[in-house]
Amino acid sequence: MLRSWFISLRLVFITNPIAIQIDMSSLAVEYYERKFKDDKASAFIHLVREIGEIAFAMEKNNTEHAKLELTESTALLYYLASKYKLDLDANMKSLYTKKLETLKTATESP
Repeated sequence: MLRSWFISLRLVFITNPIAIQIDMSSLAVEYYERKFKDDKASAFIHLVREIGEIAFAMEKNNTEHAKLELTESTALLYYLASKYKLDLDANMKSLYTKKLETLKTATESP
């Protein structure tokens, strides 16, 4: 379940020979860009509140609420990453490829 949290959602609209792809994370970035502009501190405070909402949803065993708050938290992280000119997907791939290699090596050693 958590693995799917990191997958970038994409919509593909197909018209006669042309396919147009819209990256859903870019929609979230645009939304928060309009809401927060360059105020990274306010966006981070909002993210912390969303994390609290995830905890509340988990405590109440409310799966749908947890999914909503996970979505909002992820969107805020994409927005913050864009403020730092960070390709979040590429960096996660790079970082966790290395971490998995380290973990595999550690578990293979006696």
